[in-house]
Amino acid sequence: MKPEDTVSVRVVHRFAASAERVFDAWLDPSKVCKFLFATATGQNVRAEVDARVGGRFIIVDRRNGEDVEHVGTYVAIERPRRLAFDLSVPKYSSDQSRVEIAIQPLARGCELTLVQHMPARYADGQGRARDGWRRILEMLEEIVPPAQPSCGAGLAQHATIPAKIAPMFAALADTLETHRALIVPGGAEARLEDDAYQTLAASYRELSAQVARVAQQMASQRDLPPCPHDEKAFGAVQLHAFQRFVTAQSELLELLRPAVERDQAMLAGMQPGSAT
Repeated sequence: MKPEDTVSVRVVHRFAASAERVFDAWLDPSKVCKFLFATATGQNVRAEVDARVGGRFIIVDRRNGEDVEHVGTYVAIERPRRLAFDLSVPKYSSDQSRVEIAIQPLARGCELTLVQHMPARYADGQGRARDGWRRILEMLEEIVPPAQPSCGAGLAQHATIPAKIAPMFAALADTLETHRALIVPGGAEARLEDDAYQTLAASYRELSAQVARVAQQMASQRDLPPCPHDEKAFGAVQLHAFQRFVTAQSELLELLRPAVERDQAMLAGMQPGSAT
């Protein structure tokens, strides 16, 4: 494609992991299936990687019982700084886009810049593509260990999920607030419902702002200098606290998939022209 026939999206992400570990994850089928084109309600059921220039990768994402292939052909593999491939999703289009990944090693970790060049007719999809790659890189950060394990790196890594919860709460606040316009005023029941939605919306908006601030503070500790720790002081109290955290994560994960599937179906029914 000529430059004038394309539109581009650019995403930058900093990792606590080394450039080598981040680069290698893109060519490791066991890792690729966990982050590349993975979705909340889908499942990557197949990942094949022929890691050579001219070789291909195939990622199969199963969504609602339907298999979707993502196919790439490598055009550059220069460990650990550069990776490029041509990408297509044959089920939906024969069009290809060029994805270029540049990885810059840092004193601690690395910085990855991803640019996707798409046919210009997909200009309206730039925002969705950018958000998709941002989520992919966030998932990648969860599966590559830091270059230099430290409490600062651990804090930054664990800030990712709270940072996602904050906009979810903000969107919930907006949903509650906009529902008020549907209430027919006049009766006592209408006033009670309106008051409930107004109060809940305000509380969730306040909570969203607070969680966002804390997540940002947590992420900013990435370069916190390491200090000595007394490993002998680790005991039942610390273990129990972390067990509770892991259990809470597991329970949240179990609830999210059916909740997302339910709300996606509801959203589809709200679209103009959908059957009611």
